[in-house]
Amino acid sequence: MAEIVLKDVCKVFEKDQYAVSNFSLHIRDGEFVVFVGPSGCGKSTTLRMIAGLEEITSGELWIGDELCNYTDPGARDLSMVFQNYALYPQMTVYDNMAFSLWVRKVPKREIRRQVEQAADLLGITHLLDRRPAALSGGQKQRVAIGSAILRKPRAFLMDEPLSNLDAKLRTHMRVELAALHHKLGTTVIYVTHDQTEAMTLADRIVVMKGGYIQQVATPAELYNRPTNQFVAGFIGSPAMNFIPGRVCRAKGGAAFLSDGGQVFPLTAAQAEKLWPLYDNRAVVLGIRPEDIHADPGKAGLWGEMRGAVIAREALGHEAIVHLDTSDGEYAARVAPDCRAVTGQETTLYLQMENAHFFDGETQQNIFYQWRNEE
Repeated sequence: MAEIVLKDVCKVFEKDQYAVSNFSLHIRDGEFVVFVGPSGCGKSTTLRMIAGLEEITSGELWIGDELCNYTDPGARDLSMVFQNYALYPQMTVYDNMAFSLWVRKVPKREIRRQVEQAADLLGITHLLDRRPAALSGGQKQRVAIGSAILRKPRAFLMDEPLSNLDAKLRTHMRVELAALHHKLGTTVIYVTHDQTEAMTLADRIVVMKGGYIQQVATPAELYNRPTNQFVAGFIGSPAMNFIPGRVCRAKGGAAFLSDGGQVFPLTAAQAEKLWPLYDNRAVVLGIRPEDIHADPGKAGLWGEMRGAVIAREALGHEAIVHLDTSDGEYAARVAPDCRAVTGQETTLYLQMENAHFFDGETQQNIFYQWRNEE
């Protein structure tokens, strides 16, 4: 195993067109790190630079105590798992998994021991005599992971390995990957556009946009302390609601006045931070769907959001209510017995203690700023 350090790494495909810019990150030995972001944000390009499949334009890549900018991919001792499985169709599962051991001239008896041990770990012992064409997508992915395990690399690199699976199987494979990492303890760098995968698998998540790191943090910190509107909106499903407006004077202190004319009270701490610094300046209130309720609690500070219910998604254990207000459409995660009915006017309540506030110009979180110390 090994730690991986990237220092101000950049990738330029064409003149002045940066795919990745000033990427700095210290991945600890045995850590499961997930790169997440929309398509084209540079996450797969960064992974390919670590693997040696793309040249680094500038910056430094360290694997362990070795500078690896110009090290051949095969000499980096990394195993890569792709979304298309990369199996040899003419070989059996056993032969696919044993291939890297044959190349290293491992004795046949030891090859069988290692392959059977890995197959047992992944629950594919009964598939060893089959060929890839006879396997399901999940089985093929297990074989690909088994082949990677048998290389005994310093780190695993995984590029959207679950994207070709159906939703149920993807959920199952997420659990298996998490359990496998716990057993092996090997460093994993995992690329996905699926924020649910990122939140459930990662020790730390790297959120990227436009080739830049937006924030690096644990799943809980990203969710509770997003550094800007992009991170806040990308992490969480349904996404965080954003209400543009400004801070104004009100009885007993200050309040938030939305562009649509709705007034939301502020806690003492929020008012102290926002007033008068943001007087007559654009501010965006962010509130997650689970912090919008059908009924206000007995304790706490609540803001009222009025509008028409335009859709209601019944999910069994909860419901998602979509409310059309003077400020636009917003989503609320409510109890399944919520009485909000499609087509009718209703009032929902914002739990203001959990509200986030972003600078209307910079989109940065006013109450929390993340700095990359790597």
